[in-house]
Amino acid sequence: MLSENNLDLEIALRKVHELSMAEGDLGYAYWHEVGRLLRRAAGMQAEIDSLSKELERCRAMLAHKTG
Repeated sequence: MLSENNLDLEIALRKVHELSMAEGDLGYAYWHEVGRLLRRAAGMQAEIDSLSKELERCRAMLAHKTG
């Protein structure tokens, strides 16, 4: 899971999984949620990157039409 900013979440997610397995039920629930948040954050960053590119494209088209 390599994002555009070159952050490999697989390493972090493996570590979170190790922590979750080492800490029993309560620790598992906590670290499982942390892993879920990391995945969601990566998805949100990918969406932000995509929307930023689309915004740049739209601005370039607008500048071309008005300029």
